[in-house]
Amino acid sequence: MRGILFGLLFSNLLYLGWGFMVGQRQSELVDAEQALSAKRDILLVSEAMPEELRYYPMQVLGSSVALPLFDSTTVITPAVEYCAEIGPFESPADADGFIGANASRFTMSSEVRRIPIAPDYRVYVPPFASRELATSTMAAIREAFAANNLMIDSFLIARGDLANGIALGLFTEQRNALNVQAQLEKLGYRVVIAEEEKFREELWVLVSGIESEAAFALHWAEIQLPKTYIQAGEKLCETIAHGLQFP
Repeated sequence: MRGILFGLLFSNLLYLGWGFMVGQRQSELVDAEQALSAKRDILLVSEAMPEELRYYPMQVLGSSVALPLFDSTTVITPAVEYCAEIGPFESPADADGFIGANASRFTMSSEVRRIPIAPDYRVYVPPFASRELATSTMAAIREAFAANNLMIDSFLIARGDLANGIALGLFTEQRNALNVQAQLEKLGYRVVIAEEEKFREELWVLVSGIESEAAFALHWAEIQLPKTYIQAGEKLCETIAHGLQFP
């Protein structure tokens, strides 16, 4: 009798355990199916077709003003300003006077430019080892000039990189420098021709912040300049790149 009782109790425990395991398994299957269904509802923007997308205006936090709505076909064209250069002026006073008279029209600044021009040609005998040797050689050269009726100046170079050399002139035309070199070489002296750069300075006024070329032309037509050598032309605007424009 006792054995039958224990057998029934053990059977009930087995049935209860089996029912608990089956219920838990079914709950896991339902949860997995729901998660899979939710996953199917999620779609990346790059995977969607254009006709499936909807665009909404952005709203600034703390403000009730909505920003403009743009789609993929909207093209934003940045405003392009026009810049110009006016000159050259004869003096800083001329440029300052022009800027002062037209300050209400333009945003202006002055600029000094160095313009390369034809170089000079320096002719000289290279430096000697001592001042005494340079002095005696120059005396011999002058005697040779007198004997050959050559009108060539000569000077002792006292300081600088060419100290103890003999200067034979500074010429604006290369052919004159070559002529002196040839004459000295006939007398047995080695002569050097050094090309020296030359520049002239020009004073210009730069104009910026103009809406367009047409707007500048309208202003320019109204400006009365007594000096006919003053000209105006377009100049590329200088742009300042901000750090946010670079990665």
